[in-house]
Amino acid sequence: MSEERIGDKFLRKLYEKTVDNGIKSIDRNEIGKEIGIIDVHINNLVDELTSDGYIKKVGRTKIYLTDDGRKRAEI
Repeated sequence: MSEERIGDKFLRKLYEKTVDNGIKSIDRNEIGKEIGIIDVHINNLVDELTSDGYIKKVGRTKIYLTDDGRKRAEI
């Protein structure tokens, strides 16, 4: 079995913390820390996932899944 990519792990954790709990958005640092990545990497990953269209930013630190992000997280 191949190792799960960090972006997919991040999206799944975001899905779990928001969609599964009925929450619209959450602090990206909370997600990053739960999957074991540090602040600089969280910012880079969020920028990448945003440019790929999987998440949207709200304010300085809040994020949420787009429809494409939900679909990818459900795989």
